[in-house]
Amino acid sequence: MKRWKDLSIRKKLLFGILSLSVLLVISVTVITGFIAYGTMREQLIYNRRMSIRWLQDRLNSLVDSYSDQFYEFEVNMEIKNNIISWSNNLLDDDYTVKLDLISVMNKTISMDKNLNSMEIYNFSKDQVLIAKRSGASMDKIGDKLDKWNARPQDLQTNCVFFRSEKEIIVFHKIYNFNDKRPLVLITMNLRPYDIEGILEDIKTTKDESILIFNDQNELIEAEYGAEAQFELSYLNAIVDKMIKAQTQEIFLDGNFWFFREVSGGKLKILMTVPNHTILEALKSTYMAGIVIGLAAVIISIIGSILFSQIFSKPIIELSARMRTITIDDFTDVIENERKDEIGILHDSFAVMLERNKRLIAQEYQSKLEKREAQIRALQAQINPHFLYNTLQVIGGMSLKKNVPEVYKVTTALGDILRYSLDFSREMVCLREEIRYFQAYLTIQNERFGNRIQLDIHIPEELLSYQLPKLILQPLLENSLEHGLSNKAGAWRIHLEAELTQEGDLKITMGDNGVGIKPDRLEQIQESLKNAERSMQSGSHIGLCNVNSRIRLKHYDDIKYCDDKYGISIRSIYGEGTIVQVLTKAVREAGKEETHGSL
Repeated sequence: MKRWKDLSIRKKLLFGILSLSVLLVISVTVITGFIAYGTMREQLIYNRRMSIRWLQDRLNSLVDSYSDQFYEFEVNMEIKNNIISWSNNLLDDDYTVKLDLISVMNKTISMDKNLNSMEIYNFSKDQVLIAKRSGASMDKIGDKLDKWNARPQDLQTNCVFFRSEKEIIVFHKIYNFNDKRPLVLITMNLRPYDIEGILEDIKTTKDESILIFNDQNELIEAEYGAEAQFELSYLNAIVDKMIKAQTQEIFLDGNFWFFREVSGGKLKILMTVPNHTILEALKSTYMAGIVIGLAAVIISIIGSILFSQIFSKPIIELSARMRTITIDDFTDVIENERKDEIGILHDSFAVMLERNKRLIAQEYQSKLEKREAQIRALQAQINPHFLYNTLQVIGGMSLKKNVPEVYKVTTALGDILRYSLDFSREMVCLREEIRYFQAYLTIQNERFGNRIQLDIHIPEELLSYQLPKLILQPLLENSLEHGLSNKAGAWRIHLEAELTQEGDLKITMGDNGVGIKPDRLEQIQESLKNAERSMQSGSHIGLCNVNSRIRLKHYDDIKYCDDKYGISIRSIYGEGTIVQVLTKAVREAGKEETHGSL
């Protein structure tokens, strides 16, 4: 971070523009790649949906065609009667029946080029009648139906598919209509070439695989991708998972899987396409993006260098002038013919130098005026001494004339003048402020006929805490003018002080005056929040002055410039008013805590 701050504006501009350009190029390339991937993924899914739907329709037609051929053995009464006669041993010599059945099977074989042979298994005689393109024969059933018999009874239905080495076998059972007793089992042994050709035609990439299962998830036919290696148990798990989830599409283990059922589940189609086929197709897109990105970066570098050279060079020249210029030779800086932002910088720098020169002159003049003011202040010091001496003369004359009241007032007034005209201190201890407060109250009591009763409850240890000078007298003056002047009977004022839990000094002064109306109290509280505006308007100058001095002048440390310090006021109309002063608690240097109260 420090090295970045130390770089020149030209290098910062160069690196900034370059970084932004590279970031934009990378962002556009990545976003384009994601969009292309998403588009190709959607296209792949759509194409495979169409392909597997077409394959599903084709296999449905295939299953229906074999079902129709089997159905011919059910609905043709001559064929059905021959099957029943052969199965029930109704004829002593069944040669004619067998010959008729073989003739029907040969006819069926001749009409279907994919049909290698047909077989009719007679359960009651343990015989199987076999018809092939090369001829016909009779044989024992033996173990030929072991695979069929291994199927559960509820799955020994019509049009069942099995795979046997190089053939696909389709089974169909014929029952006696009256007692639902199985009579015979008919099989068709099919060549798989037609289905294999269909699967090869439907593949669009060398990496995808298409598999066909029977109703027991046994593999009937498969067309594997170039690098496909799947265990049958894994494929069965995929099929079961998709059936349970009632979904026909899923993305699992880096492959897109598509599933469809044929003829109510007699056959099942599973198609898979690896995800890397999309990524392979996107290689060209990414390579084009990288080439374009590199070209954009090179152009950005060249553009950044030119841009930084054009715009940063005059700024650097101005910076060099600013480092070497002095107040006395600033005139060459204002020679500027540019009207753009850099020209504005030149002009602003010249204006700044001119202002600095004027400020230096003003500061020099201010020091001269301050020295003259100090001289005048020394000359005027005679005036306060003259007033003190005059008040002492008046006090002495009042004692000679036996007028102690006059002496009391002149003494209090002398204390007030001495305290208020001492400009050497801005902060005083609470003891001195209360002494001044009592002197002011003495004069006011003489004025109002000793109607004012003062109660002070301040612990002795708080008297050494400091506070801004002359903050209590304005509060008393405000109380006399607005709260007590219209109050009949005795006027009571109480003064308290305490330390808060936060360690601040809180001074509370209350009176038993007429109080303040709620709307008027709201105005006063608002004026304390906007003390400067209130002082300009002339309302509550005394309170606002004290509030501002506490907040601003006394607390010059910024961490104490908090709205909690200052004056707060509350009042109940007809009962009296309480004013609280909150200041930072600062003890007078060298003072120790003592016990007692004032």
